[in-house]
Amino acid sequence: MNEAAEAATGILNESVAPSGISNILTHATSIADHPPPHGLMGWILYLIASVILGVTRIFVWTLSFTTITIPTLIFRILSVSFTLTLNFSSL
Repeated sequence: MNEAAEAATGILNESVAPSGISNILTHATSIADHPPPHGLMGWILYLIASVILGVTRIFVWTLSFTTITIPTLIFRILSVSFTLTLNFSSL
């Protein structure tokens, strides 16, 4: 038990020491400069997410076109009067 406590104290002293912090910061910046590659699984998930997003956009566009644009056009066509209006000057 005493050995475990000494090991834990040593780890704490290393990580709290300024040199340990500078090592951590140096390691963090080197990781940030070179991000790891995504790999095959990352590309597969990206492809699946892109397909889902594309299908969703097409569905929303189709829904808005059929519920807003087409009824608006039909209303404009049917609201035009097809009757012939004659007034005194046209006789």
